[in-house]
Amino acid sequence: DLSIPEFALSICFVIAASIPLYIRLKEDKVEAEPRGAFLNAFWKQLQRRAAWQVILYGMISHITFGVMNAAKMPANYVWLDLHTFQHQIMVIFEKLVFFIGLSLVRTYALNISWRKLVLVGSTTVLVFNALYFIIIYDVWRDAWFYMFTDVSALFMYTLNFLASHACMVEVAEPGYEAITYSLITTATNAVSPLSAVISYQLLAFFPLLNDQESIATDTPEVRSQFASLHSIVIFLNLSSLLSLPLLPRQKKETRELVAKGEKSSAWGWFVVVSALTFLCYSTIATFVTVKYHDVYGCFKILGGGGCSAEESSSPALILVSIILLYCYGINFYLSYWPILKGERRFSWRMFV
Repeated sequence: DLSIPEFALSICFVIAASIPLYIRLKEDKVEAEPRGAFLNAFWKQLQRRAAWQVILYGMISHITFGVMNAAKMPANYVWLDLHTFQHQIMVIFEKLVFFIGLSLVRTYALNISWRKLVLVGSTTVLVFNALYFIIIYDVWRDAWFYMFTDVSALFMYTLNFLASHACMVEVAEPGYEAITYSLITTATNAVSPLSAVISYQLLAFFPLLNDQESIATDTPEVRSQFASLHSIVIFLNLSSLLSLPLLPRQKKETRELVAKGEKSSAWGWFVVVSALTFLCYSTIATFVTVKYHDVYGCFKILGGGGCSAEESSSPALILVSIILLYCYGINFYLSYWPILKGERRFSWRMFV
């Protein structure tokens, strides 16, 4: 079997083998803009509300919607007898369904409100996730049934992915599309380890789900704790919809937000510092858990399940508290505090 460093190295070789293909790419040469002037202009763009609001939406929604049931994978192997072969088939189907989903959205849903796409996609994903209760309570335990629900959920996740990324081009000034897209995608992808930390720290409240042998006993207590954990995860995922007011509905609304010209250097700096902090944590956590997996990969603060029974959960729980406070606090201040102050009126249309 390959170790994690060997597996990562094999991926690097595959990526390196694809580099010569980029030689065929042709672009018209243009005179490079002075670096200082380029960065200054980009900084002015980041100060616009349209830019930092979209970036904050991406980070907040990805953190809360990315929380998963960390006990599901070991449960699949003991309850469903899910083999590696079946898991790989599921991964292949997920990629295929993701591609088909993007094609369908590009063809039929480009002019639909991005908020509606996220709302429909998220709620449908949660409906498919809720079907796992059938497995928890042994109503029907079948590996192929689980694969169907998981792959179907990914199709709807495609709606979330496209909707949250479609507005990126609209907030970028001509000539700054690439760096704007890079910043937004980096910020949204860098928060994935934070979701993993939350996911694994939830297990601290459900001790019977911490190891595969305990889950295999399949006692009423195990099922009850599993159902409680699954409900909490679904609730956290559902709470990601509270950030929908931060997402423009469509291209027109995005352009109107840009045209307003509202700027804030404080929020610009806040977004940059947040993105860099998340990126640093993500990079350190990934490097340490891959390079020194046997030594540090199990630490709770890095998203692991714990290296020993004596390891304190306090640092990880403090980190989880800070993450959740960041998500709900920032969203509340930007979306709902103006309503409490009477500057805006609450309406359910905020979410569609």
